[in-house]
Amino acid sequence: MKKRVCALTIASTAMVAIAMPSTPVAGADSLRDFYDAPVPTLAAAAPGEVMRTKPVTSPKGFGLGFDIERILYRSTDTRDDPMVVSGYSMTPTAPWPGPGPRPVIAYAPGTSGMADRCAGSAVLGTVGSSPAILPLLLAGYRVVATDYQGLGTPGGHTYLNRLASGRALLDAARTADDDAPVVLFGYSEGGFAAGAAAELAATYAPDLDVVGAYVGAPPADPTLNIENLDNTTLGSAVLFAVDGMINSYPERAESIRSFFDSDGVAALDAAEDWCTTDPAATETVHTSELTRDGRPLIEQLSNPVFAEVAEENTVGRIAPAMPVYLSHAVEDDTVPVEQSRTLLERWQELGAQVTYREYEFPVIPYKGANHLPGALAAYSDILPWIAGLVRSS
Repeated sequence: MKKRVCALTIASTAMVAIAMPSTPVAGADSLRDFYDAPVPTLAAAAPGEVMRTKPVTSPKGFGLGFDIERILYRSTDTRDDPMVVSGYSMTPTAPWPGPGPRPVIAYAPGTSGMADRCAGSAVLGTVGSSPAILPLLLAGYRVVATDYQGLGTPGGHTYLNRLASGRALLDAARTADDDAPVVLFGYSEGGFAAGAAAELAATYAPDLDVVGAYVGAPPADPTLNIENLDNTTLGSAVLFAVDGMINSYPERAESIRSFFDSDGVAALDAAEDWCTTDPAATETVHTSELTRDGRPLIEQLSNPVFAEVAEENTVGRIAPAMPVYLSHAVEDDTVPVEQSRTLLERWQELGAQVTYREYEFPVIPYKGANHLPGALAAYSDILPWIAGLVRSS
């Protein structure tokens, strides 16, 4: 379910900005009520319709000139039922200098954890994700971010679920200007979501003007990431991934949990309450010590219970209808570069228009530290690429 692995995309420069007041919807008097209060009109709402808003006030008020507000909006879950998803919107107060409406970046955050307090729109999450989107805001774009299903809002987080993540990102884009060009943007878990949304956009959100998608270091194929994280201090991501399966497919929950012994079930339950910044989430995980038969999780993936879920949540089976920029750091020790190489091959075979870039850096001798550099390096390529897309839209 989540991966401290993805706390990655969050670091670039400074911090966030000052929040200018907006009009919150009645009934959202407290932050917890904002997320938890029932939405009686959900069933009748259209995908992307905003159900509730609440302004965000920067704790220090740096005065960088952005309006910031939390949003609660309608999306669609894996069973095609309506669901509420939280997120946030950041808009520069300065007028957009270009022609047409201000472009929208639909931002998919990296992994922050499974607990509601880890959500990108929560206090902790906002502080963490703000530096990552600051270059986009300074370029004049409006950024609308999703928290994904079950982060912030009631229910478990459906970590790395292709349909839930992709739809949540597309519906976040729908909360913005209907006529604005949209660029999907994400790294790590966010790269997975951006890739899923790029594949789903033509059928799920044909009304959106999606002009491109940046897909950074995506864990696109679940079968390619388990072994790399097992037996390491990033092993909490493996627990997040299993919890994501359970939360996404409750009808399969008992079958999935049956592979784990009492210690394994306890670890899965505990991980539901972790943020990637919690000490417990940084402890080494050995899945061979958590399964009933003593085999590591990677050896269990051939079982139909896991194989079917992995197949359903692999990105790379549909060609995106828009240009895609895919990038990865060669020495990434959290999401192996083979993920992007495999995704590139699959998309190209389907006829997708993909620009691909790999970055090389000296290896940092600390597990997980080689994931972030790829996110930072990409900005020098991605920002001009996005500018070209919105100019020609």
